[in-house]
Amino acid sequence: MILHPGARKLLGLWLDLKDQRPAPVRTDLDLRQFRRQAAWLFIVEPVGKARGYTYRLAGTAVCAFLKQEMTGKDFLTGWEPFERSSIQRALGVVTTKLQPAHFRLRYRTDKGQKIGADMLALPVMARDGLNVHVLGGLFPHGNPDIWHYERLAPADLASLRMFDGRPENMGARPEPQAPRKFRLISGGLDLP
Repeated sequence: MILHPGARKLLGLWLDLKDQRPAPVRTDLDLRQFRRQAAWLFIVEPVGKARGYTYRLAGTAVCAFLKQEMTGKDFLTGWEPFERSSIQRALGVVTTKLQPAHFRLRYRTDKGQKIGADMLALPVMARDGLNVHVLGGLFPHGNPDIWHYERLAPADLASLRMFDGRPENMGARPEPQAPRKFRLISGGLDLP
């Protein structure tokens, strides 16, 4: 289950863009559709035969949260070998099998605080029509405006979930809630 409302919104918008296709095309992306999420979005691309990943674009909030400009940098910098390998394999599935992924991540500040975040990795066809990039969103749990730190380092990968790409299995569009039935209990304010 995806906890962060921004991540759920991004997933819903991505599903709308892709429609019946396996993935939307990068030219379909209009950041005006992602007004509230745009600062938390990024695009990474596979590089080299080792299937590394580089930030092609990183939103201002992503860079502010990570305390550095990320565009052009290695996406997996700072992760321990197990987490790095797990994230790398999952991104390989995103870019080869066009399956979205959801990550629950934890970071550690230079002050010893742990900050959790939801991260989505969604396939999107590059403008060249041949390559697949990853449209992602990094959504911290809590209010980033109240955190005071100089450095943030990846701590651990708490969970990883791959989706099969069908909207009903992705949790983006919750089922409508059934009407609640209330029963009035006498007492309280209805006493004479």
